[in-house]
Amino acid sequence: MYLKISKYISVAVISLLLPFASYAQQTESEKAQQTVEDLTKKEAPVFGGVALSGDLVGVVMKSLNSDYSQMEVAAHLNFKEKYFPVFELGYGESNCEGEETGNTYKTKAPYFRIGMDYNFTKKWYTGNRLYLGIRYAFTSFKYDISSPGFADPVWGNEVPFVFNGLSANSHWGEIVFGIETRIWKIFHLGWNVRYKIRMSHSEAPQGSPWYVPGFGKYGNSCIGGTFNIIFDI
Repeated sequence: MYLKISKYISVAVISLLLPFASYAQQTESEKAQQTVEDLTKKEAPVFGGVALSGDLVGVVMKSLNSDYSQMEVAAHLNFKEKYFPVFELGYGESNCEGEETGNTYKTKAPYFRIGMDYNFTKKWYTGNRLYLGIRYAFTSFKYDISSPGFADPVWGNEVPFVFNGLSANSHWGEIVFGIETRIWKIFHLGWNVRYKIRMSHSEAPQGSPWYVPGFGKYGNSCIGGTFNIIFDI
């Protein structure tokens, strides 16, 4: 008898609560929908703040003792969630020895970039971004070149080939394509791919540098990329 009464009471209570639960669920759904609609109608603020970022690719390259590595940080301004002026500052270094030639190249120096990103995402309130950008970059650095000595054809003695403190500088442009996603409130993750084109370059007559800080391996163009952690402040 007790079990039957308990069963009837439980059924009655559930029957009474179901409409309220359904109503509460419907209310929450309507609130969420209303919030999205409000954000859709709302315009992005003129100035959305400042973000700071750091590249993790350079950290990995340095930990793996790569032939070269570069560490960099960046500051981003946010205007209307569309336009993002960017300033990037980094430090690149290389200590490479050719396996076949035995030539050694060393350099380390800072570099900087300045430019702008444009966000194509329409739902600005999500914090996710798909962007295209441009950069102007510059570095001025010194580098060392050395190689095994060679025999003098006249005297027969070995002549060393060592040049330290050679001066060079380089200007280049970059086209940047990237994706950024919000992980939690002010914390974002993002990656980008960069096509780098050399604009002008000067170097010492004794030889070309193997690596240009911020640009990469010496050449007219190259492709690079970064994987960034980003914090809104």
